[in-house]
Amino acid sequence: MISRKLTLAVLMLFSIITFTQAQTASGGSSFPPKPANKWQIGLNLGLPAIQGDLRSEPFSSTHGPAFGVGLNIRKGLGYVTSLRLHGMYANAYGQDFIQSSYAYNKTLNGAFSNSPTENYSEGADYTGNVWVPNYKTQIGHGSLDLLVNLNNINFHKADPKFLVYAFAGIGGFIFNTSYDALDASGNPYDFQTILSGFGSQNTSEKERIDAIHGVLDGEYETQAEVANPASRDAGDVRATWVRNPSLSGGLGLSYKIGSSLEIGLETRATHYFDDLADGQRWELDGDYTDHYDMFQYTSLNVGISLGGDESVDPLWMVNPLTYLYDKVNEIDPDNLLKDSDNDGVIDRLDKEPNTAEGTPVDTHGVSLDSDKDGCPDSEDPEPFSSPVLPMENCQNVHLTQDWVEKYVDERIKTQGGTPGAASDWILPYIFFDLNKSEIRPDAVPSLNQVAEIMNRYTKLNVEVVGHTDTRAGEDYNMKLSENRARTAITYLTGKGVAESRLKIVYKGESDVMIKDANTEAEHQMNRRVEFHIIKN
Repeated sequence: MISRKLTLAVLMLFSIITFTQAQTASGGSSFPPKPANKWQIGLNLGLPAIQGDLRSEPFSSTHGPAFGVGLNIRKGLGYVTSLRLHGMYANAYGQDFIQSSYAYNKTLNGAFSNSPTENYSEGADYTGNVWVPNYKTQIGHGSLDLLVNLNNINFHKADPKFLVYAFAGIGGFIFNTSYDALDASGNPYDFQTILSGFGSQNTSEKERIDAIHGVLDGEYETQAEVANPASRDAGDVRATWVRNPSLSGGLGLSYKIGSSLEIGLETRATHYFDDLADGQRWELDGDYTDHYDMFQYTSLNVGISLGGDESVDPLWMVNPLTYLYDKVNEIDPDNLLKDSDNDGVIDRLDKEPNTAEGTPVDTHGVSLDSDKDGCPDSEDPEPFSSPVLPMENCQNVHLTQDWVEKYVDERIKTQGGTPGAASDWILPYIFFDLNKSEIRPDAVPSLNQVAEIMNRYTKLNVEVVGHTDTRAGEDYNMKLSENRARTAITYLTGKGVAESRLKIVYKGESDVMIKDANTEAEHQMNRRVEFHIIKN
């Protein structure tokens, strides 16, 4: 059963390729148009964290829990990629348990005491005091994300429920960081006394954190230092909200519930080119940290699809192979290669499925008409008739000697114009094979006719004009047209026509009979030599 299905799939793929070529030749396409698909609006609730110089503290008895909330709007570009507009707001917290010095924090050591900014301790004297860093950071982040699906194109399951994706985005990141540095009376916390009872800094982290939490009031009343773009040695607490560009990336896993609801987990890492979102940019020894902070956001997402009844599910939820498998299942194996008219083209690809048996056809199953005279080759007594001669019953009406003599006599009587110029009336054409200048057997009667006319009317001079089709280069075609004209002249002189009465002209591909020739029969009409009677 598996082998049978595989064989059908391969045959279907071959048929699609062949049919696509046929459709393209006729201006169509066998590919279905991309369906209108729904938008998705999503909500997310998550846990933010700043990966920086301080320990992140999402939960504590002294402050509320860290949280993030956001909105997403997503639209599928195709079955693999989609665009998403992401926006969120978050509060992140951090608390260290190792003491630092106020000397390394310009906000706390009074370096900005002349600043008129509110919500920061103006003029306080922190000389010699010990500080244990903490922070509360308010964050706003917006990003345009490109998402790439990793598993919705599935060969073995029509409707996968779990979807895995990766994404990258570019956007903007704003933040405002503050410290809990003052007690309820507006005085700095005495961290030196708080930590003195522990002696060594090797005391357990939990014991030290519990002692610090027992003192803090969780108000975060002091504005943190922010970076001055001009110098890392200076800060500016007057700019409370910092605005930076951002680059994001992450992974997500979602689960489809029905056709309109999607829930999932996602983790995002955001680089925002700043080292002060946690309010700290110093190592314990007073050196600058050598890296920027990173923002991490892990969230629970809920997405709802929106769109009219004419729209399908968002494309990243759809397995595009379903279309191909449905087409394969529509095939009747017994009729897959059926050729009702036995013309060598199966019915699925045959544009003329009822061609009479024995009729030559092209690759689309259509009856051949090589000379384009309206009669298929199977019914044409002269399938390669000349377009320059009269037609009757799908074949050329060949010129009799009496008709030629009468015609030439009449034209000589009325011939006028500029002496030596080619007239607008011509003798029979002859045709040549591709890239050849030799006289073909079918050209001999026409050449004999031209020779007979010129030997009968000795005052006639003829311009012999060589032509080629439009294939090959211009220089090559010009030389080939010259060779064809000379070959015709050589034949006529061999029949008694004086060479002085024959004027050679060669035009290469510059004067084709059939413009935009595509078929071999059309190119054949352009590979010719014409005989123009010269005005006397």
